[in-house]
Amino acid sequence: MSKDMKLTQRRKGAKKAGASPIARSTSLHLYMVFLCAFAPLRENFLFILFSSLLIVPLCFAVPSFAQSAASNALPVVTTPERAGDAAALYAEAEGYARKKYEAFERDGVRYDQKLVEEVEREGRNLAARYAAQVSARDSLGAQEVFYLGQLYSLAEDGERAVATMRRFLAENAQAATRDELQTARYVIALQTAKQGALDEAESALADYLKVVSSAGAIDSERHYRVESALAASYRAQKGPERSIAHARAALAAVRQLHAEKPLDTATRDAVFYRTLSFISDAALDLKRTDEAIAALQELRRLSVSFPSADLYRRATVLLGRIVPAVAYVSQPDDPLFRTETGARLAPEIAVADWIEQKPATLSSLRGRVVLLDFWALWCTPCHAALPHISEWQEKYERRGLSVVALTEYRNTVNGRPARTAQEVGELRRFKRASRLPFGFAVADTSETAAAYGVQTIPVAVLIDRRGVVRFLNVGANETDIEELHGMIVRLLDEK
Repeated sequence: MSKDMKLTQRRKGAKKAGASPIARSTSLHLYMVFLCAFAPLRENFLFILFSSLLIVPLCFAVPSFAQSAASNALPVVTTPERAGDAAALYAEAEGYARKKYEAFERDGVRYDQKLVEEVEREGRNLAARYAAQVSARDSLGAQEVFYLGQLYSLAEDGERAVATMRRFLAENAQAATRDELQTARYVIALQTAKQGALDEAESALADYLKVVSSAGAIDSERHYRVESALAASYRAQKGPERSIAHARAALAAVRQLHAEKPLDTATRDAVFYRTLSFISDAALDLKRTDEAIAALQELRRLSVSFPSADLYRRATVLLGRIVPAVAYVSQPDDPLFRTETGARLAPEIAVADWIEQKPATLSSLRGRVVLLDFWALWCTPCHAALPHISEWQEKYERRGLSVVALTEYRNTVNGRPARTAQEVGELRRFKRASRLPFGFAVADTSETAAAYGVQTIPVAVLIDRRGVVRFLNVGANETDIEELHGMIVRLLDEK
């Protein structure tokens, strides 16, 4: 994982301090994902450790330690007390960082790169200490060896993890459960892939997938981790063809993972960004420019379907370094924008107050094209866009265009955004002074901004007559305005 984890400055639009890009806030919400199988590409992002998915930190650099697989004879059984103790030690070490981050969030602690590195180091040291404690026991039982291998992984001791799991497989092939055997094969495949032992990793992955195939089910998270680690190692060893093949397998795995149980927004954006931008970079290594462009266009397509304005912005920045990045608008029949029950509808908006505008919901505006504009009074680029939006509202309202200008309260009461007479008065005066033909929707939380992946403003979201997000735009320069106008007309022309 990169040592430089500062959030990058936004290329377009306005950015302010705080969790929400619309309302100023003293709290800092940064999300950390342990996804270091792919090396950081062109941007570095800080994410919080998330629970239940992709949480086992098995993707660190491997230190140069070694241990013979033949140390200590391995009994087939051990006492329940000792086995349970080893399992408890592993569970405590595995959950250490997650609990720390949850406590930071609960207590409102502002944490930075230094604190994150400290938590990671503490977690690794705890796992190493517990591993030493277990390995010092006489006559380790099968379960103790099983959890010892996983503790070595948490401690970044990859060679010991591999040696221990190989020993477990060799001496417990008949007695261990299927899940235990698969966990051992997974650790071996992942750790050898990260060590760059590619033949061993390929063989271990094949063994793992062979059992998966016969059982008819696959752990998509594990599959993603191993494939992405192999992709990174092949690229590091100048094997771009195999690197791309494994990266595409990783992409298929994370698609399946997200389909099985939707990832949280930060994790989802991070893994898709890293995987598809990795494919694009590897394709450029081979001078396959069309393939590189296609990977980034797929990333933009995904960002619109989620929707995530920030992911779209990042993908567009990367694309613009290869070719001029013209606007992307999804096709009305794109299967990516459908679910088993119908169209993938835009997230509903959460509005506390409507100022000089009739209250509405996106569902109530179905049948009309909606321009959802994320803006704020303090945002100068937002002001540049409003006269154009005002013109479009007057010109196209009868054709079916509705504007929802969404902002957030920036004043706080008891530490949270809240309506104040002063701020409402400022919004009313601004509307009248600007002679806007629409009012404002005002939120007292960042719920809607988060649902649309808004981290910088202005952001324009176009929603078609069916209620499906079809276009995202971040910024308000001349090109942005022209593209947004063209897409409004295009969606109004659709029947």
